[in-house]
Order: sequence, then C-alpha cells, then structure tokens
Amino acid sequence: MKTLTSMAVVILFLALPGRAFALASETFGNAPMVNQADWAPGVLNVVNLQSRVYSRWVNGNEKFYYRGNAQDLNDALRKFAAVKDDIRQLILLPGPEKTQSFARKTVEFDWQLHVPSGIYKAVSKRSHVVMTVYIKATKPRIIEDHKQIDKWIADLKSDVFQTRDKARQELQKLGTDAKPFLREALKTNLVLEARKRIQGLLEKLQDLDVTDLEIPKGITVLTVDDLVAVHLKGLKDTNSTVRGMAIQDLIRLVSYSDKVMPALTDMLQKEKHEWVRRVAASCLAGVGEQAKAALPALKKGLNDPDATIRKEFQTAIEQIENAKEPSGRADELKSKLAILKDIREFKK
Repeated sequence: MKTLTSMAVVILFLALPGRAFALASETFGNAPMVNQADWAPGVLNVVNLQSRVYSRWVNGNEKFYYRGNAQDLNDALRKFAAVKDDIRQLILLPGPEKTQSFARKTVEFDWQLHVPSGIYKAVSKRSHVVMTVYIKATKPRIIEDHKQIDKWIADLKSDVFQTRDKARQELQKLGTDAKPFLREALKTNLVLEARKRIQGLLEKLQDLDVTDLEIPKGITVLTVDDLVAVHLKGLKDTNSTVRGMAIQDLIRLVSYSDKVMPALTDMLQKEKHEWVRRVAASCLAGVGEQAKAALPALKKGLNDPDATIRKEFQTAIEQIENAKEPSGRADELKSKLAILKDIREFKK
C-alpha cells in the first residue's frame, strides 16, 4: 500500500495558503532537544526518548518518530500520560508505517508524537499533543493444545546448549503467538538465566500487537472510526483551513473506510474555496488508483474558470489514470484490515 505519510510535507506547505513563508528543518537520531515555550509540561520527556529516530519541523508543525519494542512503547505511553494537558489522545492505526525525509530518505517508525506549535498551531487551531501508534501484527492466536510450547519454554532452563537453542528457535518461529506463553512464564519462579532468555525472545518479537499495549489512565484512545467521524465533521466547518486539513486527514484513512471517497467526491463538486479544492485534488492524486471513483468529479473541474484549479485537477486526473497497483498491495491491505479489527475490539 502506498504510504501517505510521505505526502505530509508537501501538503503542509499548502496548509498555509498565502499566510506565511514555509520554514522547515529535520533531525536524525535521538540527540536531546530543548523545551519550547508553548510545549505543555512533560512533553519534553516524551520527545527525548532514546527510541526517537527522526524529527521534522515545518512552520511549527513538529513531529517526532520512534522505533522500539513493547517495553519502549509502554515507557513512551507512561511519559505521554504524565504530560500536563487536559487532552491526551492516542491514535491506534494499522501498520507498518514509514515517512520520508526532505531528501526522500525512507524512515521506518513504530509510533510518532505530534506537537503543534508556532505558526501551525495558530493557523490550524490544533493545540494538543497527539501520539499515534502503528500496530504491525495481529494479536496472538488462541492455542488450545500448548503442551509442546510449554515443553519448549521448560527447555530454556536446560543445561544442554543444543536443547536450549532448539527451544529458542522453535519459540521464535511462533512469532506473535508465543507472546502470551512467554509472558506467563515470566510470572513464575524462574532462575535468572531462563528469565533472561525469555525476556530476550520477547524483545526480538518487535512487531507490536494490541496485547502489547499498556494504556495508562488519562489517555483517550481513538481508532479509524473515531477519526473518520471527526474529519467528516471538519469537511463542513466554516473555516477553509479546517476543511482543507480535514481532507488531508481523511485521505490517509481511505483504505479503511468506505465513507471517505464519497465524502471527498461530493466535496469536489460543492466546495467553492479555491485552496480547499486544490488540496482535495492533490490528496486524491497521492492515493492513485484508489481515487478512481473521484475521476468524474475531477473532470468536471476542467471547466473551472480558474486556471490554477484546471491545472491541479488535470494533474490529479493524469496521476490517478496512470497509477498502477503496487505489487503485494492486496495482501498488505488484507493484513492491515485484520489488524484494524483487533484495534476495534481492543477499543471496546
């Protein structure tokens, strides 16, 4: 599936139509950052986690990207819950996810922190820090007959290297399905070496699933369904910037909801604001083949009296018509929809 996060930088420059010059910077790695005047107390503790791999700043729109295992993520969630703000939202989406640097270097990540500030905060009216976690695996299957698994875990205590190593390999092959049994084993009275081996196995199972999450009190969990409802409402806002940003947010969810494309197609036909229409066309062009349902509405826009609109719509039409479905996209979407089902159940 084509990642939409990589579109963010381009669209962000559109997000300030004629109101400010675009200023931007980026950093790789986890070098400590200093606190900013408009950050809520506690935000810096989340920003400066060792698991940070990349950050980007565009007109005050600050995003920090992280990679790590369940322990790293839950540490981040605890620090996020400690932020002194009346709203702390955690968005759960199917993964994996990646973004691109300004030089188009691919950056893979497991979760991100969005800290609105500066010009972006003033224009967007978004003032609260938000964490988004990308769940990369379906939750473990229920295995009724687990005698063999229990034996492998017991073999991790063996004095014979070949026995221990065979058990380790077999448990590792189980992937996510081994997690519940390994966690249960850690609750028992284990010798130190066996405990370290089990912890080591869990650390290697880095594909996060919903059972890895330990959500502290004070955090509000949002899923695709919640986001779609919020952004569909945003399409009807009287503020053109809010409508444009709602389009950007909705297009990232197009694969997960059948409400998105009809809403954007309808907006193309009814929206009068020039900038909002250009944002819609640009976003639709970015998803390629998935936006074919919007082609009739885009083609009507070729008769618009505004030359800029005609050019933007023509570009979008060409990109959509010439788009090719990436190899493996169907399998990837199937996997993400299965993860989405887990997320919905987790939210309940």
